[in-house]
Amino acid sequence: MPCAPVGERVATTMRRRHQISRAMPAWRAGALAVVATTVAVAIPVAASANGHSDHPYARSAAAAGLAYGGKTGQGWPVLIELNRTRRKVAQAVIGLSLPCASGGTFLGHDRYINLPVNRRRKFASSFGPETVRNDDGTTTEFEGSMSGGFNRARSKVSGRWHLKVTYHDGLDGLIDTCQGTVSWSAKQ
Repeated sequence: MPCAPVGERVATTMRRRHQISRAMPAWRAGALAVVATTVAVAIPVAASANGHSDHPYARSAAAAGLAYGGKTGQGWPVLIELNRTRRKVAQAVIGLSLPCASGGTFLGHDRYINLPVNRRRKFASSFGPETVRNDDGTTTEFEGSMSGGFNRARSKVSGRWHLKVTYHDGLDGLIDTCQGTVSWSAKQ
């Protein structure tokens, strides 16, 4: 499977609501898992620590009940963070593995930002296809969608995340397609 250089860019559609990463080598996926585990442990510890401040509103997002953490059906981490008014998903980040037509696997992460939460406690967004021109003359197309919703008590959030990555050679020929849909859930 072709492997694009590691990096992150901001999509221009959806009013900058989506960020994607290019494919990463397998060793980087291990590093991502270590970072995700550290974050999963650090957020609750930091939230429960005595963070002294003279200001009555000085609290972290985790302590304020604005951060939700969990796992996908594949065992990858997912983070949902709300803004202070809880009317927007400030960011939603997920790690995922996508099976490819060639038999390979796309390992990466995906991110959406500033998604409005409606009165029924639901949110959704989609993007693409967006084309990235790689340094070697090939192109990579990204497209995807995500949706989710909070339970009535807003203590849990769950949903589905879809991502499709298509690699083309410099002559507009198809090299490979990697895609998948992942269920996820997170709680405070």
